[in-house]
Amino acid sequence: RHRLTFVMSPAHDSPQPMTPSEPSPLEVAASITAGELLTTVLFYPVELVKSRLQASAQSFASSSYQYSGLVDGLLSILQKNGFKGLFVGIAPVLVRAGSSDFVAAFAGEALLQRFRLESLGFLQGLFWRTLGCGVSVLSTMPFESIAARVTTSSPPLTSRGAVKVLWHEGGLKTFWRGLGVNLVLCLNPGLTFTALAQIKKLFLSLWRRQRLSTAEAALAGVLAKLLALLISYPLMRGKSLVQARNTGGGVRQVLSSVAKDEGMRSLYQGLTAQLSKSLMSAAVKYAIK
Repeated sequence: RHRLTFVMSPAHDSPQPMTPSEPSPLEVAASITAGELLTTVLFYPVELVKSRLQASAQSFASSSYQYSGLVDGLLSILQKNGFKGLFVGIAPVLVRAGSSDFVAAFAGEALLQRFRLESLGFLQGLFWRTLGCGVSVLSTMPFESIAARVTTSSPPLTSRGAVKVLWHEGGLKTFWRGLGVNLVLCLNPGLTFTALAQIKKLFLSLWRRQRLSTAEAALAGVLAKLLALLISYPLMRGKSLVQARNTGGGVRQVLSSVAKDEGMRSLYQGLTAQLSKSLMSAAVKYAIK
């Protein structure tokens, strides 16, 4: 949070506020990571069903969870595995969520503060935060691959089991399967972070205040996340499909096959669950930022 410091004016004895200091990259990263970890725990059952919906397709019916939607997925898990089943695989997902968000936010903010050019405005923020996301993808993607296998395999695997399966499918490179699409998807958090800053600035300008309320910050987070999500969802679906199993092809090939067999609408399968989780998470995460 910003801190106000005061200096004594030579002409008056009353303190005068100085401009709030900019938070450091570590403070930004810690705040975003704390929010991500909190929301991952709070909304994990939705995250679990969302992951399984994104990774399922008629072409891979034998290795997919066949839920009709978010509610059906939650009820199916409760009926088959009980309450405990709603939190299967939470440990590797927390590792993935915390590490990827921390590295992306820290690298992006550090680069932005180091090489800031005021004349570039929005495009500058988007560029450096996207680059920060790229650093995160390259360094933390194995955690994502492991978490994907643990949560989408039927029956679920342990983290150790997921590592063994991935290794047997192609060695070390398998842990970076879908790397190209993940790098493209860096526009998503980069756009979200940058859009959030612009939306907050707009709100402060419209309401002529120096700070947003908790509800206003939550609304800004929801709007920023919604914008980025609608643009990038088909790629997220494709990435989930190739990470969940050895498809023998890339994201483009798998998406083309799914669209041909099930229609274009299938590219947005699981969108409701993704929106539910992402928007609820964004509201909480950016409210505490």
